[in-house]
Formats: sequence, C-alpha cells, structure tokens
Amino acid sequence: LISGLTVEQQMGVAKARAYAQELQQTVFKDIVAQELVRRAEAQPLPGTVNPGLRAGVDARTLSVLSRVYVGSINFELTEDHMRQVFGEFGSVCSVSMARDTNTGRHKGFGFVEFLVPEAAALAMEIMDGTVLGGRALKLGRPNNYAAAIAQNFPRPPANRIYVANVNRAVTESVLQEIFSPFGKVTACVLAPDESAGHKGWGFVEFEGAEAAEQAAQAMNGLELAALVLRVRACVVGGPLGPGMAVDAEPAQSDYTGPAVQSDHSVAQPDHSVAVQSDHSALTTEPDHSGSTVVILSNVVGGRSDVDDDLASDMAGEGTKCGVVCKVVVHIATETELAELGEVCVFVEYAEHEAALRAIELFDGRWFGGRRVAASLFGVDRFRKLTSSDTMVFIP
Repeated sequence: LISGLTVEQQMGVAKARAYAQELQQTVFKDIVAQELVRRAEAQPLPGTVNPGLRAGVDARTLSVLSRVYVGSINFELTEDHMRQVFGEFGSVCSVSMARDTNTGRHKGFGFVEFLVPEAAALAMEIMDGTVLGGRALKLGRPNNYAAAIAQNFPRPPANRIYVANVNRAVTESVLQEIFSPFGKVTACVLAPDESAGHKGWGFVEFEGAEAAEQAAQAMNGLELAALVLRVRACVVGGPLGPGMAVDAEPAQSDYTGPAVQSDHSVAQPDHSVAVQSDHSALTTEPDHSGSTVVILSNVVGGRSDVDDDLASDMAGEGTKCGVVCKVVVHIATETELAELGEVCVFVEYAEHEAALRAIELFDGRWFGGRRVAASLFGVDRFRKLTSSDTMVFIP
C-alpha cells in the first residue's frame, strides 16, 4: 500500500494497475494494428515537447542540467551500450567517454547527456550504484551543475510529472486514461518521433499537485506493455508542446506562468469511472499463481540480435534456479508487439518454486547491456503462443 492515500485513492491505484496489466493482453492488440496503419499514413509530426527549450531557457544551462557523469564503467562496454541502458530514462543526445590516447580504449568514465533535465534526474536516482557488467556505476553531476541549477529559469509546476520508458504502442489517450484515477488529467503529451510515433517519454499534468505527487509515487516502476515506467517530478518549467497532436504550436514567447494548458489540453471524462469506460471487464489482474513459466523481456534489442546460442545460454543461467524443462525464444507477431516486445524468452520449469527463484535471479538483472524484466506467464497461453516456434532448447 502507498502511504498517505485514502481507501478510495488506493482503490483508484489498484484499478490503474489492473487496467495497465490487462491492456497488455487485450486492448493493445487493436492499438498496435491501428498504430501501424497510422504510421504508414502519417505526415511528419510537428513541434517538440521540451518545456525548458520552449520557455527560452539558455541552451547551455539546459545542457548542464541534462547531463550526468558516469564512472566505474566496465571497459568492455561501448557508447552504444550506454545509449541502450540510459535510453530508458529519455532521449540520449550524446555519450562521451574519456579515452586513452595510446590504446584508444576508454578510461571507464564519461558523460551522458539527455534531451531534457528530467531524464538526467531519473538516471541519477536509479543508476547510481547499479551493477553493470560486474561493476557498480558511480553517477554524479558536472562541476558546473550548481551554477546551472541556480540560474533564473522557470520552476516546474507541482501538478506536472515526467513519464519515461513508455512503449511506442501506448498512445497519449491510453496513457491519460491510466493516470486518470489519481485526479483530473489536464494535459498528456508524448514527444513525437517521425519514424516511431513517439520517443517513449513525455509529461502528464493534473488539475492538482497532490494528484501528481501520488501518481509519481504509485506509477514509478509499473510494468506497462513489457516496459517498466519511469516517473518523477519535473525539474524545469515551461509550456508543453503539442505532443502527438497536429494543431499549430503555441508561441514560445507568451509564457508567463508555470503551467500552460492551451490547445493541446485534452477533454477529460470523469476520472472516477475512466478506468472502466469501454473496458468494464478489466477489474482484476490475470492469475498466474502456480505457473511454472517465466517470461524474460528486454533480453535483446530485436530479432536481429538473436543468435543460435541465446536459448541455450538462458537455459544455462536458468538451471541455477531449478530443473528447466524448455526454453523458447519467441519472435512476436504484430498483434503481440505491445505486450511482449519484439523478442522475449520463455523458460519453463518443472516446479513453481523454481520459477519464483528465477524471477528473483533475472528480474532487474543486466544482460548484454540491457536490463531484463522477468515475471510469471500463464502455462496454457505459453503453450499456445509457442506451439510453432522453432528456437527451442530442451536440456
């Protein structure tokens, strides 16, 4: 339970989580199909979702606020690895690693710069001390950070939160509905991307600050469409861009206050019933208690990264938890993308207890520069999904 919430608010949180969980197995199938059609027909998306930039904050100040120092980096990791790992928190602008002039190898430290300061703040909170490639990362701020944070830039409105690691199949309207149990949502925008719909991050604004605080606390770490949401309070204020909307962008020079609710604001339903709307059956999470199947997500970046040894490698790790019956590398169909991601790995154990131990072993673990997510999966559905799969390893 989340401290400080009333019984009614706790019920709202439970509804939001149940709704998000059920979306992964039902509604997202239609959403993915519609999104593929929309992308094929869409024109280049307008605008940008960067409040500080739109408010005219000095670019150098924004750059410093959006940058983190990363030390104790495994010498085998590359800039691409760092982009993959830190991309969970927002768009990465650059990765610069100090290099030895004689060997050309990096020295184990460098800087990661994001597009918005909120992504850097999330990275600081989550990655400092995280073990990556056998070494605990050490994160810090640039030397000129104190001077940058003291600059006269618009402070963030208390009713706005930053949301990252959003699956590309999740639309603004779906994200808005997921957050609506906490209070009336006055704006929900995702940063547009011409090639992928949106960039996987954006902002949600509520009518009140309390709703924003509760949403950030409750929804940070929630798994939605095979990705773990990252949510926190904002760092810099300024007007939001139009997001995925095609309306004309509001002028940047007219900003006078911390919260802007212009043409991009979305009309809201009564949040007390928003979770049920067209999904009245979505009231409970799927019951996988007793299952012997574990699903591993984010093991590889896509089907091009799958090699012939992946299933046997995962089986070798999985046997540390108990007897493995089968390992299946599954390539998702278009209707499965939102729920499963492009590639997932199923590990079937002989006993339920072994599956639970596997979740403890794999969930949150770094594998090849990627953070793996592990959870139980229904046995019957596993067998149906993988009945025709060919990348199968049986110890």
